[in-house]
Amino acid sequence: MSFLLCLACAATAWQDGPRAEAPAAPAAMDVVVAFEEALTGAIARTEGSVVAIHRDKSENAGETLAVRGKPRPRRVIGDEGRPSRPADDVAISFDFGAGVVIGDDGEILTAFHVVRGATRLIVRAAGRQEFDAEVIAADPRSDLAVIVPVAGPGLEPPDLKPMPIGDSSTLRKGSFLIALGNPFNSAMQDGRAAATWGILSNVARRVVYDPEVWPVLGNDPRARQLPHQPMLLQLDSKLNLGMSGGAVVNLKGELVGLTTTAASPAGYDAMAGYAFPMDPAGRRAVETLKQGKEVEYGLIGITQTDSRGELDARPPNRIDGVAPNSPAAQGELQVGDLFLAVDGTPARDFSELLVAVSSHAPGDKIRLKVLREGRELERTLTIAKYPVKGEVIATARPAAWRGLRVDHRSLLSVGVVPFGPAAPEPQGVAVREVEPGSPADKAGLRPWMTIQEAAGRAVDVPADFAKAVADQKGPVRLMTDRGPITVGP
Repeated sequence: MSFLLCLACAATAWQDGPRAEAPAAPAAMDVVVAFEEALTGAIARTEGSVVAIHRDKSENAGETLAVRGKPRPRRVIGDEGRPSRPADDVAISFDFGAGVVIGDDGEILTAFHVVRGATRLIVRAAGRQEFDAEVIAADPRSDLAVIVPVAGPGLEPPDLKPMPIGDSSTLRKGSFLIALGNPFNSAMQDGRAAATWGILSNVARRVVYDPEVWPVLGNDPRARQLPHQPMLLQLDSKLNLGMSGGAVVNLKGELVGLTTTAASPAGYDAMAGYAFPMDPAGRRAVETLKQGKEVEYGLIGITQTDSRGELDARPPNRIDGVAPNSPAAQGELQVGDLFLAVDGTPARDFSELLVAVSSHAPGDKIRLKVLREGRELERTLTIAKYPVKGEVIATARPAAWRGLRVDHRSLLSVGVVPFGPAAPEPQGVAVREVEPGSPADKAGLRPWMTIQEAAGRAVDVPADFAKAVADQKGPVRLMTDRGPITVGP
């Protein structure tokens, strides 16, 4: 009893003793001012990294000529090493977009549709800097491209400030985001980007494919939605004409997305804003393009029919077709299997499977879980290379061996070859390019042939071929799908 009495007295004393006053709630205006400071601070730190891009384009341009190493119209240099035509002539152009500086050497990330088909690119940056630029790499599947200032005698390199790249996978619905770009070509006049802000409406938006905006995809049934489905960020910010290729920035001042107004779907959300995300897969693509290299995507070789509708009772994760000699065929997948997960991550429909597989590079291995007749099975598949359609630009390519460049044989499977779709060989690499007059050309090698052996060693991926021929000095015997061919030194 005495113990309980002591506890009661102690509790009473504690209740009657002095209390610390609770902090006063901040005034509403203080909260608004604090948010305004965070918003304006993020804009101030990043707006200098956003540039305006003008494109000169021939009427029926079928090829991008403003590419490093390609001949194109010569530029006229004024007294100060800048284009001689006044900036006002550029400002009234109706062919424009935006870009974001991402590298210390002036690399600028933009949307490919902003620069596709260009004969000349003119960039206006912060401080009224103006310079010509050229493409070093572009990927039609992600609609991303990287351009750099043209270098040469009499040309001073521009003073550009790169923007740090963040991770969009940490964003949540409702995250505050800033969009910076070149609406209505306003930034081409003075190099000052325009800003808008809002919240993230959707972290994985599916957007209907518009054939007029994405003609490069043709009539591919799988292109009914944008190729980077379903990973577009949807913003409630309204992105006007000219915002394509602009920056989506978080309040830390990091690039978390690249705006692509071409993603506006027909029939709904007509003025919604969309952006390519800087998630791990997106950052990998950007870093690859920044190095001037081709972005490679994974392929396993399964298909679904394109006749699914509201009344179709078939599961969305059902395999309807397995391509011959594909990773799926070699992994013994069957029509009717239901795919469940990739490396432990659920894949509930073809879109999620496509994104998971595409995030891997050719040669990677994945664990695919499938359901077959009520039993769960796991198959390990070696990823092949997805045949990207359209104008792939890569100025930093592997060195040719005796005038020969090879690639993954899976490129033979989907319409990349000029003579139409074909079933790739069960083993080997595809001849991608043969330089005219080279030893490979004289030996009779031609594009889209398959090489199964080199110098007596089996080759299955380009890395195998490179190792097999690396130390060869004299004639080298290649076993191809058209018989043995010997390539001289």
